[in-house]
Amino acid sequence: MNKFIKISISFIIFGLVLIGLATYLNNGHIPRFSSNSEKKNYTVSVNDVKNLDIDIIDSDVTIEENTASKNIEIEYYTALERKVNIEHIGNKLSIKENKNIVGINFNFFTEKRKLIIKIPKSSNIDINSVNKIGDNFIKNLDIKSLMINSKIGDVYLTNTSTSDTEIKLVTGNLKIDNLKSKNSSLKINVATGNIKLNNINDLKDISIDNKTGDTDLSSSIIKNINITNKLGNIKVSNLLSESSDNINLKTTTGNITLSNLTANNSITLKSTTGDIIAEINDDESNFTNSSNKKKQLFTSSETGTVNVKFSNK
Repeated sequence: MNKFIKISISFIIFGLVLIGLATYLNNGHIPRFSSNSEKKNYTVSVNDVKNLDIDIIDSDVTIEENTASKNIEIEYYTALERKVNIEHIGNKLSIKENKNIVGINFNFFTEKRKLIIKIPKSSNIDINSVNKIGDNFIKNLDIKSLMINSKIGDVYLTNTSTSDTEIKLVTGNLKIDNLKSKNSSLKINVATGNIKLNNINDLKDISIDNKTGDTDLSSSIIKNINITNKLGNIKVSNLLSESSDNINLKTTTGNITLSNLTANNSITLKSTTGDIIAEINDDESNFTNSSNKKKQLFTSSETGTVNVKFSNK
């Protein structure tokens, strides 16, 4: 029993020494073992905002339709080690997350941070969102333009209409479902992650650069398609008949698969190391008959096989 008491006292003394050391390194503040975050709200009229800038450190960001009012409503969380500053100057609304640096961080089991922004569906707003660590959810909006820059995290874009969209991801997956881009452009740059796009409509140009990951595009209306993958497969399928003018797909290491589609002008498929499988919904003579050649088809694979089939349905 005496031995047990001695060990217990030793642990207590050791714990007090650690707390004292942590307090000293934490500028005299006793370190907290929980975040004790505080929920806050901010509201501004949508008519007073033309530009929305978001700069987040490590929170999930949700931007969605406000069905309750014509205002922009923001829900956010602050704590001792984290502050969210909101500034409204002129027509620009800025949201910036700051993190206080402490000597020792004891918040091992903190709840995932989140920022929720609700915007009336039809609003002429430019949105620029930068997120270092965290997921982005954008849904049910009709806005002017959208730019997303994410270091680590996934991006989900659903039921949204915008003129121009640009998305950059360092590490994370991108999923877009039901995007109407008002005859403008969609630019995507992903260093590491998969890209899945479905039901992209009224788009003039799409440009995708995916360094490492698969790219899947389906059931869309896009005039000009340019997809480049360094390491990963490319799949394009079920495009509305004669909705695309030019399709240009390139991959260094990976397969290219096309099905149930055609193009009004040209189809180019290139793979350095990978197979090419194309099922083109068109008359073969439109591509191969020299006297009646209306369209161009070019396929190339250095080490893989190329298989092209035509079927006019």
